[in-house]
Amino acid sequence: MKTTVATLYLLAALLTPATTATPAASAEPTHQSATGSGQFHLGLPLRTFSFSAHTGPDGTITGEAQLDNRASGARDHFEIDCLNVLGDIAVMSGTIRSSIDPTLVGTDVLFAVRDNGEGPDAPPDEISLALTGFGIACTDITDPASLEPFLVPIEQGQVQVRP
Repeated sequence: MKTTVATLYLLAALLTPATTATPAASAEPTHQSATGSGQFHLGLPLRTFSFSAHTGPDGTITGEAQLDNRASGARDHFEIDCLNVLGDIAVMSGTIRSSIDPTLVGTDVLFAVRDNGEGPDAPPDEISLALTGFGIACTDITDPASLEPFLVPIEQGQVQVRP
């Protein structure tokens, strides 16, 4: 029940319009990217992840992500086709292409990461849980503050977000 309530709260927070104006889109395509790998628990069994997403010179977004649940052996591989960089946060979405649960193949997925800098004094980078089956594209997220409650520290690893 707690998971369902948290998921509904997350959806409402993510889809609530931002209260600040967003800058007009530029005619120049950006070359945004987000890459990383690591592990986290969040009261859950150990999860490891890796991802890479890039915006090409023509504006096409390509990427992949892998999420492994070390306790259950679950392994999901995502194809990323949406990348939205909001400052130090990258929101990505796409489709599950392979899973040990065949009912998940073809399902949409959305997750976010935060790059908190590098060096010994930088706080750990952060990641959200992957949301599946809600039909949310990464560009639906316009207010990075709406993601704050859902980002958890990465225990080991590194995230790089490039605007």
